[in-house]
Amino acid sequence: MTEITIDRERLPSPDTFSIDYESIGSFERNANGNLVGDLVAMKTIIAANWRMLDNASFKLILGQTQPLFAKVEYYDPESGSRVEKLMHTRPNGGKVALDVAGQIWWKDVACVFIER
Repeated sequence: MTEITIDRERLPSPDTFSIDYESIGSFERNANGNLVGDLVAMKTIIAANWRMLDNASFKLILGQTQPLFAKVEYYDPESGSRVEKLMHTRPNGGKVALDVAGQIWWKDVACVFIER
């Protein structure tokens, strides 16, 4: 259910996956305390985190998140199905965890996807 694909390339399943929605527009409170304003759009923000990845998996994530905007497919709880949206992809990097027999592992890899 938390599977993410970018331009039809499946990323490793994240350990944590969260969806948030951002209101785009201008809002303020009137003299009665009521919220008034203009809603322009609702945008989806996805945060994915991986506790530990081998070097090849981390390289795949970095390669797929290179374009400024890409087609990201994910499970949308609002529609109850998988959807594809054009999103800004931004990896937040990771930390080298181990180097065992020449194998590099990465920990705390995070990536944020923001709907265009």
